[in-house]
Amino acid sequence: MASYRIHNIRFYNLEPKSVTCLCYEPKTKKVALARAGNSIEIWNVGNAPFVECTIAGHVKNSVESILWIGTRLFSTGLQGAVVEYDLTTLGIKYEVLVTGGSAWCMDVNHEKTRLAVGTEDGYINTFIVRQEKLIYERIFDKQKGRILCIKWDNTGEMIYTGSTNTIRVWSAISGHAIHKMTTSKSKVRKDTIVWCLAVTDDNVIISGDSHGFLSFWDPHVGVLIESHESHTADILAVTLSHDMNIVYCTGVDPVVRSFCKVILKSSGKPQWVKGIERRLHVHDVRALVEANGKLYSAGVDGYLAVSSYPPKNLVKYPPLLQPPCATICRKSRCILLRYTNYLELWRLGSATKDPPEPVRSSMLHQLDDQPIKLLQLQTKGDESIISCAINKDSKTIAYSTDTHVRIFNFDVVEGDAQLSRNDTDLPMKRIQKMLFSPNGKLFATINNDGSANTVTLFKVEKRSLSLIGSFQTTKESIANAGLVCFSPDSKYLVCADRQCGIAVYFIGDGVTAESLKAWQLPKYSCPPTAMAVQKGTLNLVVVYSDHKIVEYNLPRRQYTEFSNTLQSRIPKQWLARPFPITNVIFDPGNENIIIMQDDSSVYVINKVGELSERAAKLSRRENGESAEDSNSVSSSQYQHAFQVAKKYKHLVYLNWLNDEELVAVEVNPTSLSEKLPPTLKQKFFGM
Repeated sequence: MASYRIHNIRFYNLEPKSVTCLCYEPKTKKVALARAGNSIEIWNVGNAPFVECTIAGHVKNSVESILWIGTRLFSTGLQGAVVEYDLTTLGIKYEVLVTGGSAWCMDVNHEKTRLAVGTEDGYINTFIVRQEKLIYERIFDKQKGRILCIKWDNTGEMIYTGSTNTIRVWSAISGHAIHKMTTSKSKVRKDTIVWCLAVTDDNVIISGDSHGFLSFWDPHVGVLIESHESHTADILAVTLSHDMNIVYCTGVDPVVRSFCKVILKSSGKPQWVKGIERRLHVHDVRALVEANGKLYSAGVDGYLAVSSYPPKNLVKYPPLLQPPCATICRKSRCILLRYTNYLELWRLGSATKDPPEPVRSSMLHQLDDQPIKLLQLQTKGDESIISCAINKDSKTIAYSTDTHVRIFNFDVVEGDAQLSRNDTDLPMKRIQKMLFSPNGKLFATINNDGSANTVTLFKVEKRSLSLIGSFQTTKESIANAGLVCFSPDSKYLVCADRQCGIAVYFIGDGVTAESLKAWQLPKYSCPPTAMAVQKGTLNLVVVYSDHKIVEYNLPRRQYTEFSNTLQSRIPKQWLARPFPITNVIFDPGNENIIIMQDDSSVYVINKVGELSERAAKLSRRENGESAEDSNSVSSSQYQHAFQVAKKYKHLVYLNWLNDEELVAVEVNPTSLSEKLPPTLKQKFFGM
């Protein structure tokens, strides 16, 4: 039985970025997630959650609060401005300054017509929401101390704010404070900081404070209704269920506790009773959002946790960069690893050519040459990398940030790494997507200026890139490019957008507007998360966010027979997988084998295998051996069409180095947790 050697790369040393705030948009089923470093990730949570796009962080653009107004995304922060983002170009659309210094919080009324912002100097700024821009409306009376949290009531006539020792009720019409409610001090001379607020459907204010108290307030008369000491430390996040009958709270004490609303028979009045509690995180939790019966939580550890009860379920999505995070250079046996603001180029090790014993599954191989880091390339001004690419011989490296594009020539001469600027003068300052063709002769860039995608092709020469031509995609075909790939013969360019469209462009050896041949695949209801073209057959395999798989032959422009047969026979266990498929590759020795990966597993699909009943479980193909210990992938024929080949922790990349060697890039969860600050010390079981 033939086996493939796997390079298990564990030196991809990512630093986890903590999550500062979350916001959910119910119409599009998207979660906006802001991280330390001021980057914003847009997660599509309609099916298996995945990062749809990322807005690169800027040092000057602090993000302390984030908000959806319809399908428009806003943020505010320490720079003292409200920012609206262009979700097409993934950049800042415009900024509107606020009065009162840094801004800590904001909220929009139920009609989505007015926006309120709370500032460091104690001012409330309100804006009128127009289709084209925010219009500054007014400033409220100044209060003593900063405003840390803010909420509109359900009528749009009142605004509630939380600050040190105080919760205030404001008239949104006059701008004056109506009630000032003072929190109790549990410790002498220690202030109580109100970190978060929520509002029920009958306008009861719910607050979480620095002493771990969850309190309920009546805004009409300005009194405390009830209070619960739910946590041993600061409550940083509070949210309500969709039906307003359950309150979730958590914070520095990372246990997520719930309180349920019950109606007392004796008085007919509502009361909040402690419900279930779950430890979903180990470190501080800073943000909670409930949507469609699921609770989304995130904080210092950087993981996005999606939980539900009942039934009891928890899936945690790691703080990794949006794929692709790595690129293999087959000709030079190198791999390029992408970090937030720098790139690393490694030369991979080589195993002993003639092992002393026959190769077997799970065998660990001795390396004659250890992996060597050849290059670390830092961005100018430590800007975040938007896209990067490297040629198959690793001699041309390109990357783009928001303000500049850099192209370098790289070589190793007599053991010394040499890096020099490429002579190419590109006609753009920012590139959203870039990639080299498999034959190394073409370099493609894709940009969206807000009206259309522009695809530009360059010919790769020894010291420079020469422009071949460019074309624009129509909004009917591709609106916002999300996934891009070449066919192995470099003659087809396939683009998928965030609106579920997939277009194929036949480019041959170059492209002009007259010679371009393009067509679309039938549009599906879910966006694709991974796609690739098989060598030889030129079959395009696409996997969508609901785990549907299609196979489409590019020359014939039609779905294959296997694809048509598969649709009614995909196992239910496959469709229920919580992680999206992020990569597709093919077995070079068997055109009937498709290999796929997600965060935790490698899957093998055998097109000539037996398609079992939909209720059947996915089988394991390791012959009784531990998935974690397996170090090779067998190429033998399999009985079942769907099988789990190998288990991982956080698998970010899988590809072929050559026809006999695979490269798997894995991030160890322990390496992520080691970079985190200490957790809250608590006593358990009387210890």
